[in-house]
Amino acid sequence: MTGPVDVRAVVAHAKGEHTDLYKGMLGFPRQEQIAATVKNLSRIADLAAQFDLLLYLEPMSWTPLNKIADNVEIIERSGRDNIRLIVDYWHCFTAGDTPDVVARLSKDLLYGVHISDSRPFAAGIPIEDDLRDIEMGSGVIDLKLWTDAVKATGYDDWWGCESFSRKWHQENAYEIGREVHRQMKQLVQG
Repeated sequence: MTGPVDVRAVVAHAKGEHTDLYKGMLGFPRQEQIAATVKNLSRIADLAAQFDLLLYLEPMSWTPLNKIADNVEIIERSGRDNIRLIVDYWHCFTAGDTPDVVARLSKDLLYGVHISDSRPFAAGIPIEDDLRDIEMGSGVIDLKLWTDAVKATGYDDWWGCESFSRKWHQENAYEIGREVHRQMKQLVQG
């Protein structure tokens, strides 16, 4: 809603370069970003409600409103009951959120969880193609700590894995799927 979806627009903006990519609300004051997002999301939620649909927000770490708190504020200010939140470990980690932030969320606010890992990231604009090119469980994100934080909310619904590992994409999909299933089962049920 606030965009941009393409991290290249953020990189160009940070360098002061022109781009024809969608820039979303880059450069606008935070309160204007929040207000515009609440207004637009509320309209979309009202339309979705007519069809008994639920919307979810997934904070993307390179966007202006990348924190869990930003998105919780947007959801609360919208006043709609058909908007939820996705917790994506990688986006949370690279945006600077912590497992403690996740553990304090209401389970009723959550719609899903993306278990994902990362290469080391210190600061700046997170470049997904580089940072996420890693097999689940071999990066720097403490997957158990993050999973325990989600479980501390009482959430017990949909969990998924997001892998951007180029190596895994070239290997036997069945074997990779079996390994991911084993890891996720151990994390979520273990």
